[in-house]
Amino acid sequence: MVTKFRRFTDCLLGRGEAAVTLPPMDGALRPNTLLEHASVLAQVQAPDNLVCHGGELLCSSGARLLRLDAASGALTPWIEFEAAVTAMTSLPDGGLAVALVDGQLLRVDGSHSRVLTGLGRYRGFCPTALLADGETGLIVLEGSAEHRCDQWQRDLMMKGCSGSVWRLDLAGGESACLATGLAWPAGVAQDIDGSLIISESWRHRLRRIATGAGAPRSSDLLTDLPGYPGRLVPAKGGGYWLALFAPRSQLVEFVLREKEYRLRMIADIDQRFWVAPALESGRDFREPLQGGAIKSMGILKPWAPTRSYGLLVRLDGAWQPRFSLHSRADGTRHGVTSALEHGEQLLVASKGGHCILGLASDVTGEA
Repeated sequence: MVTKFRRFTDCLLGRGEAAVTLPPMDGALRPNTLLEHASVLAQVQAPDNLVCHGGELLCSSGARLLRLDAASGALTPWIEFEAAVTAMTSLPDGGLAVALVDGQLLRVDGSHSRVLTGLGRYRGFCPTALLADGETGLIVLEGSAEHRCDQWQRDLMMKGCSGSVWRLDLAGGESACLATGLAWPAGVAQDIDGSLIISESWRHRLRRIATGAGAPRSSDLLTDLPGYPGRLVPAKGGGYWLALFAPRSQLVEFVLREKEYRLRMIADIDQRFWVAPALESGRDFREPLQGGAIKSMGILKPWAPTRSYGLLVRLDGAWQPRFSLHSRADGTRHGVTSALEHGEQLLVASKGGHCILGLASDVTGEA
């Protein structure tokens, strides 16, 4: 009763979950142009996952896995699957776990792959992230039980919260569901105490999920982010890199609260032109926010309203932002989905910008 009354008053007064205000990009999240001015290491269609496996750098692009030479930026084909790759992780025994957009989980050894089956109650549908756990364990994030990975915009617009976290035993064929009711979990890391840190995209937060017996099941670590958080990858010297693949906006927050308008938009409008965040924008005059973009002398200003953005955040050991790297509204290196430190380089996959960027690994947020 209290919850229903609170929701009613929040909607009436425009506060709480009904508010359309956004946190400012300030402090550690102060905008800069580090991603926009970074060197392009390689041009490739919609690069996504970056993984170091067996001493080699791998990059996914659609259904292809490519080898990446960090020195020259050369890309060479390695293996191609039946569907697009959504996640992958290197396994302790030398194998590579790969998830596909059709829900399949594969194990890759050399140039051969096989489908993983007999995994208890787990049924792959929307695997968004993978993480090796011990010698034979595999953590799998299911973004949604209703929409596939490539339908993430629809899941957001439908206010989906059917995501889950699973631990699979690849040797024993058992599975355990660690958490349910999540709003598109998209990134996972393991803290020093063994708990899992999950990025929950549609609730704009990082959440701790305890795995030990008797421990509290979950708690918030970082909340009210200005974008939709995705993958988490370890950083040298401690801490993590957090990719935020799209920005929040007041217009989208408003549309999410207008049910009748939102459902009609989903039913009648081509998905490419929804009032929804995107990995890239400004390529078609039919996109929303064209009139809202602030221009002067035909130049788009960096603070203009935008559907897409490039943002990578460096987190410290306490999971708090230290600094960030940006490609702003007037930039093109948007849709950052993955990052990886390799040698003296920080590699960044800009899925919306169709390129892999290379920066010095000791980069800071000053620009």
